[in-house]
Amino acid sequence: MAYFSGDSILLSVGTRDGLYLLEGDSQRAAWRKRGPYLASMDIQHAILDGRDGRTLYAAGTGSGSTAVYRSDDRGETWSIAGQPFDAEQVWHVEPATEHEPGVVYAGVMPAALYRSADRGDSWNEIAGLTSHPTREEWEGGGGGLCLHTILTDPNEPEKLAVGISAVGWFASDDGGKSWEARNNGVMGFADVFAQEMDKIVKYPEIHRCVHKAVRHPANGLLYQQNHLGVYKSEDYGAEWFDISDGLPNPFGFVIGITADGTVYVVPQHDWEEEIGVRITGQLTVCRMRHDSGMWEHLSNGLPEVRNMTLYREGMATDHCSPGGVYFGTSDGNLYGTADGGDSWTTLASELPSIRSVSCEHYTI
Repeated sequence: MAYFSGDSILLSVGTRDGLYLLEGDSQRAAWRKRGPYLASMDIQHAILDGRDGRTLYAAGTGSGSTAVYRSDDRGETWSIAGQPFDAEQVWHVEPATEHEPGVVYAGVMPAALYRSADRGDSWNEIAGLTSHPTREEWEGGGGGLCLHTILTDPNEPEKLAVGISAVGWFASDDGGKSWEARNNGVMGFADVFAQEMDKIVKYPEIHRCVHKAVRHPANGLLYQQNHLGVYKSEDYGAEWFDISDGLPNPFGFVIGITADGTVYVVPQHDWEEEIGVRITGQLTVCRMRHDSGMWEHLSNGLPEVRNMTLYREGMATDHCSPGGVYFGTSDGNLYGTADGGDSWTTLASELPSIRSVSCEHYTI
């Protein structure tokens, strides 16, 4: 989430082998690519801190450790932030609101949430989430038991929300001391598979496989791409509504939202014996304008693909008008639009498999 709209835009592209940075301006007509930084590391996520427009954080795994790395000069030099995590992977890094300078959150796998009050020099686990009563039934999806989405509220810093696969959506109104599962209205795996698996479910309020979620920058509406559909919430997750009707397939990983409230997803196949979780055929982005309830299918400038996928961190949006949307693919291509999706351009190609894309504005 950008805290101010600057003259420049930075795309942080995490890949299987290092971090790439693309810099442009509000016209988005030309981009300068640099990198890779943190070479040989698997960068699951990276993000520019919109509070100062200078500090970059990256979640990296390599050389037998997993850690958050920090750059104080917009990517030119890097150092480890604190100590490596006792985790399989740091999945997501999220700077807090402008009301909490220095505060940064990290989501890891197995699912846990960490908070730093000193720009990553030290980290503390938020025990209120890890010790949630439903924890005994937390189970991972195909990508593992990962905490991949962290949303903060710019107006109420005590409010936090996280997405965990394949567990669901959790929210806290007291800075992480206590948490509530908020999955009403979302189809759950227990609803679909419990009988087939002869599984006794003690906590039916979880067992939801949220893949990624975004927050409307102006009014706080939430949208999530779930394993079983795309959903919207008007009350910070207390109730969700299925808005998948009109999509060629309700399954996907990425979701993005621009400043005017337009939502973007990239549908792809759920697991199939022949192709797995892949896209084969015309690569298509689906757009729902301004809560219209109708999905448009966009492919102008996008290629035909074969056995390609997108990872859940792989889409980002800017705050320009019309909104820009950017996404990266497992075959190393980065695509973008400067006209809200009416046409698409290849911004970079032949990169290592792209894990994540984030976008922030800054002023030089």
